[in-house]
Amino acid sequence: MTKLHQDDQTEPCFITDGAPSCDLPRPPHRTMNLQQILAGLTNDELARWPGELADAERERRRKAGG
Repeated sequence: MTKLHQDDQTEPCFITDGAPSCDLPRPPHRTMNLQQILAGLTNDELARWPGELADAERERRRKAGG
């Protein structure tokens, strides 16, 4: 029988073969990445978003419209 708890262990054991996100399953509620979400926003909605991805989406729209 496998022992599930070791009394002599002073620290918890974690799986660390990669980045933390590699150890966790993809959340079931995540169906789109941020770039896809930003692409689906109107220009007014996108104007309220900060960050490099939002800046890249605004630039992409500016180039496509001009």
